[in-house]
Amino acid sequence: MTWRARLLPNGRQAVRRCVCVLLAACPAGVRGQIGSGSVVGSVSDSAGTLLTGVEVRGLTVERSTRTDEQGQFRLAALPPGPLLLEARRLGFRPETLHVGVVEGHSATAVFRLGATANTLESVVVRAVRQHHTGRLAGYFDRLESNTGGFFITREMIDEGDPRQLSDVLRKAPGVDIARGRVRLRGRGCPPLVWLDGMPMPAGEVDINSFPPRTIEGIELYATASGAPFRYQGMRDEARCGTLLLWSRGSDTEERRRPIVATVEELERLHAQQSVLTASDVDVSARPDSLIPMRVAFPSELLASGTSGIVIAEFVVDSSGMVEAATFGVLSSSHPLFARAVQDALQGAHFRPGLFRGHPVRQIVQMQFRFDADRRHGRD
Repeated sequence: MTWRARLLPNGRQAVRRCVCVLLAACPAGVRGQIGSGSVVGSVSDSAGTLLTGVEVRGLTVERSTRTDEQGQFRLAALPPGPLLLEARRLGFRPETLHVGVVEGHSATAVFRLGATANTLESVVVRAVRQHHTGRLAGYFDRLESNTGGFFITREMIDEGDPRQLSDVLRKAPGVDIARGRVRLRGRGCPPLVWLDGMPMPAGEVDINSFPPRTIEGIELYATASGAPFRYQGMRDEARCGTLLLWSRGSDTEERRRPIVATVEELERLHAQQSVLTASDVDVSARPDSLIPMRVAFPSELLASGTSGIVIAEFVVDSSGMVEAATFGVLSSSHPLFARAVQDALQGAHFRPGLFRGHPVRQIVQMQFRFDADRRHGRD
């Protein structure tokens, strides 16, 4: 290796040239002077389902990262040349790929990992209406029944990141907006507006005083008789239609995203041998068939006919109960599906894994398929 350097006006030294027999042997700072490339890609299971939390690391260079919620990864600042990558995760066989890194360009790497043990049978969640409680029970009941009125869900509200609520309402059929004033079906008078079940003052309501990011859902009824009875008002107040607004709050935020343990935490437990995996035990943990697991189909996704999948991982203790603090997600098509699975597992019963005849704590990976086809379910 040879070095040539000169003193810059600011007193710092700059490397002018580095000749290495092996590029990987150069100091990291020097490699950055020569140029660098990157590798982007994805990791999925053998069925093609993208996996989160998979460690992707270089075996010929010290770089590592983990896949994000979409199963994607990116390794940057890599020296040009051949690179050997490895992808690994609990419950799957590690895989390696050879990648050629080109200076200033991004190479692509796609991993498919096979499970180390037979997976449990998938739980299929049918499109069956749920019994709702709490502040938004009526809204979710009407949303699921999909009869009468027009509904704007949170996903529809957030789409495009609108600045004003009038921008959201413009997308609804039969809604006219001029100078911030809302009219339904061409009527010349304002609709009756309710917020969280409480009537707003009769007359014109500035709909843009409600930021879109504070609204969980909206119901629009063009006629007084079309609105739910309790929201029809008095003295023909709803003759020009009804607008029901439902706000976001701690209850809506809690139900949307699961609280998950990191894959690093589960890896640490396994490294300490305090929990085993399906490939470690003699008999794997499995759901108790005598106590069926009940998973609720999220109302918004049921109403929109959205199907999806969740692959969850969690620890089943030696008594067959799920350790709530260990819940994690390998893959999820929507946060509401993942949250529904997490809620269901809190009361689920399993037959514990066995090792040498004794029940043990075991990491379980389990798939849940949400089928939105109402023909497969019954109300």
